[in-house]
Amino acid sequence: MARVRTDWHFADFTESAYRQVLTAALDRYTFEPFGTTADVPHVLWRHDVDYSPHRALALARIEADLGVRATYFVFLHSDLYNVLEPAVHARLREIAALGHWIGLHFDAGFGGDGSLAERAAWEGRVLAEALRVPVGVVSLHNPSVSGTEDLDAEELGGLRHAGARSVRDGYGYVSDSNGYWRFQRLRDVVAAGAHERLHVLTHPEWWQREAMSPRDRILRCIAGRGRASEAAYDDLLATHQRVNVGLSEPRP
Repeated sequence: MARVRTDWHFADFTESAYRQVLTAALDRYTFEPFGTTADVPHVLWRHDVDYSPHRALALARIEADLGVRATYFVFLHSDLYNVLEPAVHARLREIAALGHWIGLHFDAGFGGDGSLAERAAWEGRVLAEALRVPVGVVSLHNPSVSGTEDLDAEELGGLRHAGARSVRDGYGYVSDSNGYWRFQRLRDVVAAGAHERLHVLTHPEWWQREAMSPRDRILRCIAGRGRASEAAYDDLLATHQRVNVGLSEPRP
């Protein structure tokens, strides 16, 4: 029988654990935006919103409750959300209203007309116009796939680059990519306090109410998206008193 790894730390990725690690970080760091000139111990707390604005808002509310601010990088090419969809738009607007910074999560491999910088600048303008908020920073989506992992530039398309050489060299780094700790556990890094300047990357879809595997977490996001689409369709027909052919039990 194959051995099952027990060191994935699923319980780290819950809302309660998130509140705990934020509280611990507050004892050591100020929470700053990208481009800060702060000379005190500080953290760049970043979220790349690949799949779930709903989970992003849940984390944003926890942060706001504790009085901290993070940077939320919004993706225009997600398979699971559309920035202009009313429910998504409202959640992203609420994240900004809570005082968090909004950035562009940019897929350099998406293609399109113009140079990399021109495409990033255009997407930044689209996002800023869509949400009616300033967008001044960009993070790269899957840079190891798009070939931009070693992009050293301080800015891209007029947007400050979250993965610039100055950030990579000047900050300790923790990432939860793929739903597990890529290097060290965040709680251990915060507790050790070895870095006076720390860059934390999370992806909101990994942080759920209950402990579960990364695959189960992403399936939960997919199922939630499907249920929301189903409900929108059924509600539209019910609201306008149309027959919902195929619905076994019509809604009241």
